Amino acid sequence: MARDTAFFKKLMEHIGAQISVCAPAQVVAVHGKTADIKPLFKENGVEHAVILDALILKHVGAVAKGDIVHVNFTDRALDYLDKKPFDPQLTRQHSMNDAVIVGVYNL
Repeated sequence: MARDTAFFKKLMEHIGAQISVCAPAQVVAVHGKTADIKPLFKENGVEHAVILDALILKHVGAVAKGDIVHVNFTDRALDYLDKKPFDPQLTRQHSMNDAVIVGVYNL
């Protein structure tokens, strides 16, 4: 493989590793419409920190401590989410801080 091809392949892998899309996680605590979760994927052998206040979508139903859930990470920041269109005003993209619980695994 040519050196320039290897460089671009490594660059794409590095960039891809920085983009969070979805992951399984365990519920640590539930706070009504949000939950604290711990992603189950390790990164370089290290466990992720707990993510606070992940939104729970209405259709998901009851979520309890210990449940294994599927979490999506939104394209843009959810800090100004309301019932109308909004400007995220932040450059944060695909961040684990913008987690949304979309389902509970039936394990």
